[in-house]
Amino acid sequence: MSVDTGSLNSLTKVAYAKGVIDEIPVSGMIGDRYDFVPSDLQNGRHYEQPVVLTGEAGFTYSLDTQNAYDLNDSIGMVMASAIVPGTDLVLDSTIGYNQAARASHNATSFKSVMSMKFENMLKSATKRREIASLYGNDSLGTITAQSVGTPTTSLTFVIDTASWATGIWSGAENSNIVFAKALDNTAVDSLRSFKISSVNVDARSITVIAGTQGTAGTIATLETAIEAYDCKVYWYGAVSGSAGSFAFADQIGLKKQMTNVSSLFGIDAAAYDLWRGNIVTITGQLTMAKVLSAVSKPVQRGLEGEADLWCNPSTWADLASNLSALRRFDGSYSKKKASNGSEVLEYINQNGAINIFSYNLVKEGDCFVVPRDGVIRIGARKLSFNDPTRPEDEIFFTIPGKAGVGMRNYLNENIFLESPAQSVFISGITNSIA
Repeated sequence: MSVDTGSLNSLTKVAYAKGVIDEIPVSGMIGDRYDFVPSDLQNGRHYEQPVVLTGEAGFTYSLDTQNAYDLNDSIGMVMASAIVPGTDLVLDSTIGYNQAARASHNATSFKSVMSMKFENMLKSATKRREIASLYGNDSLGTITAQSVGTPTTSLTFVIDTASWATGIWSGAENSNIVFAKALDNTAVDSLRSFKISSVNVDARSITVIAGTQGTAGTIATLETAIEAYDCKVYWYGAVSGSAGSFAFADQIGLKKQMTNVSSLFGIDAAAYDLWRGNIVTITGQLTMAKVLSAVSKPVQRGLEGEADLWCNPSTWADLASNLSALRRFDGSYSKKKASNGSEVLEYINQNGAINIFSYNLVKEGDCFVVPRDGVIRIGARKLSFNDPTRPEDEIFFTIPGKAGVGMRNYLNENIFLESPAQSVFISGITNSIA
């Protein structure tokens, strides 16, 4: 039986009358919380946002006894444009002719064969987008120099507690990663790929073998690097180059934007204080007293109204046990969200409400506090099931030279923190349960 991609595309609309994405439940808290820019602002090459960086400063002071005094020169406000590029993320997937043939009979058979495939693709792409929204242009985790024995075909290493997020690594088997020295981003084994063969979330350990993307790395070379240097881990393809020419290909995430002290989106944080975020390092558990102390920094620099706090589930548990008279449960969130582990605590602070979110993609030592209405997602295309060169309802395409058909998830976006000075990044957290 021949496989007609046109029939498969038609059956997609029949089986999922409201659209594939709407029919499948997806957990993407950042994407759910912060809006994608409306269609008229979805960028071509980049998104341009004018930013006021200084106030007017052309003041003249005078005693009331002076007459006809001279005015000082005017000093106008400084305004610049933040140039925020969208970043592509493409997930390529295939199904064999035999699966496609079974799916092409009718809507029922299509949904039976393809539901799991669609759901997994969407969840996988959403997870990568969410990780990039938080840690794009930063590493997935840090490995302190450690002995790894004498591996031959596989190697197991442990990620530091502070840089560990269970949600990043759970289900990451078969993904390809690369390594670089933490000190200067010198590529380990020329950024050749290593494939994750197993994950132990209790031990925070990752086992890798030679990779399946690009050129495979060698276990002996990785062993030498990990035993000699602190190393960082990245997704394969998210970085390129080596020391001095290290470059990122993914989003510029919230951590990078909040901790930046140099040029970002075409504006220099070293020259303009309002383009620089607040950084607070604590010791021990995160308590509400420490949160309120940290949030006082962005409050002094203009934060007003609601703020969102994103933390690791272990940190959330410590904060929940530290409840005080300031706390109330936010009734605007449904029981469904609460049952999925995303119930929100709301504290009333001098800026207004602080909404505290538990998210398993946040590393154990980190905490993000951002203005509720000061974060948007910019770009040219939200996550979809087709590539931008084809009509929106054409999901499947033939693969030359292959006995199968292909489909893709595609997005072009970047999260954007509009006022870094009104945010605070908290690090150094040690949770009671790690």
